[in-house]
Amino acid sequence: MRKTGMNSPAPPVSPPPRRPPGLLRRLLRSLGWTALVLLVLAAPTLAYHARWSWPRAVVPAVGTAQEQQRAAAGMDPELAARLMAIVRDARATSGLPSLSAAVARTDGLDWAGASGWADIDRGQAAGVASRYRTGSIAKPITAVAMMRLAEAGALDLDAPGADAVAGLPPGLAPLTARQLASHTAGVRHYSPMPYGWLWPGWFEANSQRHYPSVEAGLAMFADDRLRFAPGTGFQYSTFGYSLLSRLLEGASGRPFPELLAAQVFAPAGMTGTAVDTPDAMPDRVAFYVGEGGRYTAARPVDSSFRIAGGGMVSTPADLARLGVALQDGRLLSAEGIRAMWTAQPLADGSANPQNYALGWRVDQSTRLFVDGRPLQVVHHGGTQAGAAAFLLLVPEQGLAVAVMANSISGRAQVQDTALVLAQELLQVPAKVEATPGAD
Repeated sequence: MRKTGMNSPAPPVSPPPRRPPGLLRRLLRSLGWTALVLLVLAAPTLAYHARWSWPRAVVPAVGTAQEQQRAAAGMDPELAARLMAIVRDARATSGLPSLSAAVARTDGLDWAGASGWADIDRGQAAGVASRYRTGSIAKPITAVAMMRLAEAGALDLDAPGADAVAGLPPGLAPLTARQLASHTAGVRHYSPMPYGWLWPGWFEANSQRHYPSVEAGLAMFADDRLRFAPGTGFQYSTFGYSLLSRLLEGASGRPFPELLAAQVFAPAGMTGTAVDTPDAMPDRVAFYVGEGGRYTAARPVDSSFRIAGGGMVSTPADLARLGVALQDGRLLSAEGIRAMWTAQPLADGSANPQNYALGWRVDQSTRLFVDGRPLQVVHHGGTQAGAAAFLLLVPEQGLAVAVMANSISGRAQVQDTALVLAQELLQVPAKVEATPGAD
């Protein structure tokens, strides 16, 4: 055996591992704690969305047993079949749980069709009488009630709200019905903080609290500052419509639900339309989040604080009836219609950014033409927990089209389907009678 001498070099020794400098160590530790805190804060939001926002279940197959249509006597069967095919294909392409639509004209054309599931868990197919949430289409309905009170002399659109309702908070008392209906009053919309990141269930649009009256619901925003001086800006605001409905109560002396029934639902023949409620309602669909053939249940909400801006249920047929009743003179005079469908300028004379009138948007269409020229369209859409809807009127043609879905994910699809249905009808010769009283 070979021995190593006392003077032989020692074997090399690896240097000890280098530790990060103190500053880097502290930075890494800080980042670790920050990530942990963010994860803890995000956990409730992730849990919320996992339960109420992320579609997982598969929508059952939809066949002819999950379809229904109704057509007026004497309607061309081929036209009815084409309209039904549009609705069927739109639902199939989008993968929504259900899609329901209706068209009506002042010349008597009347058609409605539905495809899909009103309630998947119960195996209930959608039908033409199925009731969906209107979302913000409640706003034009409220505007019609407002204009009828104005024409009856019960409401001055430009008078301070304090003239109709005593005891309003000082910041709200000067606001007028016209400003509130056109979103130029400065009342805020839903607050995004801290609800959006801390716990989505606290977001005001997702409220589950029941308010026994319109007045009680004003507490959600009544003491908040206005976003701008009334008339000088534009802020789309569902809360503004809640205040507007309180003014209408003061002007009419009736609770707002009763006012709607008397001034709009009954005279327009809207037998399937009502104020939404967290309790069970006949023919009301179940509400979902989902498209592409998958779904999950939408979180239950209570819309009692926003009846005027997004707290009603209806059918496409009822919404189409409302559109025709406006165009044939049954609800408002020609002057009242012009006033309601005139975009409201700001105080400096400039146009508001959404071309918003009184409860309606008014535009020249980029997709609806007659003889090569664009048609004026009057419209409003809406989204809400488990719902999407779109109402489109073409006054020159006496046409009304409404499309509704029981998924908030269907907002683009209901609008596109309404336009496709209108395009189909504009290719069909129509006898459109002049609106009574029109110039």
